[in-house]
Amino acid sequence: MTKLLLIDINILGIGAMREHEYRDRRHRGKATGAIHGTFDKLALLLEDHREHLPLVLWDDRCTWREAILPQYKRHRWETPEQQAFLESYLAQVTVVRQLLGHLGLPQVFCPDFEADDLAGVICRGADPAWQITLSTSDTDWYQALRKNVTWRSPRTGKIVRECDLANVELIEGGPFHSTDHYVCAKALAGDTADGIPGVTGVGLKTAARIIRDHGSVEALWARHDAGEAIKGVALQRAAGPECRADYFRNLKLIDWRRAPPLRDDFELELQEPEPAAFAKLCGYWDLSSVDQAWRGFLIVGKDGHSVIAHVRDILSCAASASDRIMPVPGA
Repeated sequence: MTKLLLIDINILGIGAMREHEYRDRRHRGKATGAIHGTFDKLALLLEDHREHLPLVLWDDRCTWREAILPQYKRHRWETPEQQAFLESYLAQVTVVRQLLGHLGLPQVFCPDFEADDLAGVICRGADPAWQITLSTSDTDWYQALRKNVTWRSPRTGKIVRECDLANVELIEGGPFHSTDHYVCAKALAGDTADGIPGVTGVGLKTAARIIRDHGSVEALWARHDAGEAIKGVALQRAAGPECRADYFRNLKLIDWRRAPPLRDDFELELQEPEPAAFAKLCGYWDLSSVDQAWRGFLIVGKDGHSVIAHVRDILSCAASASDRIMPVPGA
């Protein structure tokens, strides 16, 4: 059975830069905390998933989402301190990508797209017989859940399966009947973490309840337009025509299936391991602990190459637009 581990790599590196153990590490006048932290956390992750083929997913700045909503994620990098943090991290990303390449660990990157989009494309296109684990703390990735897809936080070890969406003790804002229910509730409520505004006074829990009670957002609108009495301030706001354009906009931003086709210049890197180059780069950045921990580590066997070839086909299909669902009605 093919087991694939999709790794939201920025979660590891950015998280490490905020931890006391890593945030002050420097060499040659440059920060190295993200490099140390990424490899320390990645080693633990792979130890816990020995039977999985790891695939690292990288983010790019998502210009097409910014075109839809200019303030998309902008609040994260507004202050001089935030900008300095980002600049430091991106400098370390260059080194991390080189080191991962020398290890022969497969990596995926697509200009203008986020790791989220790549994860969605791969999960939708993968053979249902594959067992896929999503390694991320980003709950947006819940929408990729299927019978063969599991979400697992690298920070806490929390595991979420498709059937868990109805578990209010495990899923904040629930219960949710399905991944579509989850996506529509997020589109109605917005996402403050990403700077996406929703209906005023409607949080995720309220949005989920509205959809449960009425069947869909569109069904609520139909009752409003038919003249039915809508009780409650939050429900009236969600039912009225003022929020509808925002809801459609948010679906475009949040629902990965509605993203534009991937660019055909996506990168799926799988190099043969280069131990000497790995050791040399570790030496340059004073990463002796990383060199020792990863020396002789075999990432991809013979079977892994055929899996990566299939993933490449999935990404190529998404770049040809055949992966998309129909556009949002009314958008």
